Amino acid sequence: KVTTTTLGMSGSDESEGMPSSPLDRPVLSLIDATSIFIFAAVGKASHSPDGSLDIAAVLLTALPFLLSWFVVAPLMGCYKPGATADIKGSVIEVGKGWILAIPLGCVIRGLIKGYVPPVPFVIVTLISTLIILSLGRVIYTALAEVYVEMF
Repeated sequence: KVTTTTLGMSGSDESEGMPSSPLDRPVLSLIDATSIFIFAAVGKASHSPDGSLDIAAVLLTALPFLLSWFVVAPLMGCYKPGATADIKGSVIEVGKGWILAIPLGCVIRGLIKGYVPPVPFVIVTLISTLIILSLGRVIYTALAEVYVEMF
């Protein structure tokens, strides 16, 4: 029987108690990184007079959030084997990383920019990243379940 573990989708660490590295789940890590880039790109485009994207600005905006995500999320269990066992659980697990990583990303961004981020930026960041990261995890989990059931 094919499972998400045999597909390399649930990490190499079989112990639920031990955090797994994003390197153990490269597809999931790519989806998380893409989610953060989407957040940064939408934000930058919304502040551009003509809606265009400056890729360097998107990368600089995403960087503190990527850094905080890939440091905090593994410690919070976001890459453990069971983190994407089912759709509801995948949203709960991503929330565990989000609740610490995204505020930390706001702090890091503030330090880089040299000022405290405005409250509306923090609120929009918290809401939009939770939605985008959760959506990425739901899609990943749903597709993994379908793929496993096909085999």
